[in-house]
Amino acid sequence: MSRTINITDISQNYDKTKHLIFGYTPTCGTCKISERMLDIANEILQLPIIKIDLNFHPQFSETNQIMSVPVLLLMNYDKEVKRIYAFQSVPNLLENLK
Repeated sequence: MSRTINITDISQNYDKTKHLIFGYTPTCGTCKISERMLDIANEILQLPIIKIDLNFHPQFSETNQIMSVPVLLLMNYDKEVKRIYAFQSVPNLLENLK
């Protein structure tokens, strides 16, 4: 039985003025907590978001010099505007993403 691996198209929101790229790995406990905080914050913000398992995107990690997970990139089209590694709280995330 073969498994298909779903590789996310990271560039799918590059036509949008403001969008998010959330990088994680499945074995990262902090990533799961951060993802939940991000989901809560984004219920308010309603920004386009792509969540990527960085294990399947080594070139993206290298090109963007991703140092640790979780990582959240606030994007303007295909340009990084802000990078967040420490998801301190939902209000903090909201403030950083406005």
